[in-house]
Amino acid sequence: MALGIGRRTRSSVRVIVQATANSVAVLAALALFGTAGALSPAIAQVKAPAKAKLKPPVKAVPKADRTDRVADQLNAKWQQENGAFSGFTNTKADPAVVPASHATPAAANDWGDRLVSRAMNYLGTPYRPGGISPSTGFDCSGFVYYLYGAVFGQTIPRMPDGMAREGAPVARSDLKRGDIVFFGYHGTFTHVGIYAGNDQFVHATHRGSPVMVTALDADYYRQHYMTAVRLSPR
Repeated sequence: MALGIGRRTRSSVRVIVQATANSVAVLAALALFGTAGALSPAIAQVKAPAKAKLKPPVKAVPKADRTDRVADQLNAKWQQENGAFSGFTNTKADPAVVPASHATPAAANDWGDRLVSRAMNYLGTPYRPGGISPSTGFDCSGFVYYLYGAVFGQTIPRMPDGMAREGAPVARSDLKRGDIVFFGYHGTFTHVGIYAGNDQFVHATHRGSPVMVTALDADYYRQHYMTAVRLSPR
């Protein structure tokens, strides 16, 4: 009888020990799972977002220049008063002159120097289609037109073809300061400037570029040089 009770007691102890061990294992597994679950959100939080999802910085829109609007309005007014401006057309414009007391006298031998010297005062002036004064900017023929009025008080044709008809043809090898040089293709003038000496000319270039001095042998101008005239002031 005592032997049977002892055996049952040892069997019960083994069951209790096994159950305790199983419980500890379960609790350990639950603790490990809970820790991993608790850490995973923190790990996710420190991950950097994918590059593809990063939004590029927004660039500020540049403010409009008030002087640009004024210049455009003045040019629009000139075009309205003198007809639509479309390339080099024979558009009649009012004389770009200054009072005679302010005009520079044209001496027999130095009028070209005076013309070039005055032109150099406007280096950096912006290009404006239809522009004929420093306050609005210049286009290429408007620059030449303005200079003759400002320096000599003289009205010359507004467009290159008219200037070419008014002047005396000059060979490139005989160019002197103040001569008008023309560029283009297929018999059509597309650009004009004032010869400044040393195989260079001063001109209102093109949209986005100001009045500057350029070599006649620069690629575009060497290829499109057409003729030159000497338009002596009266």
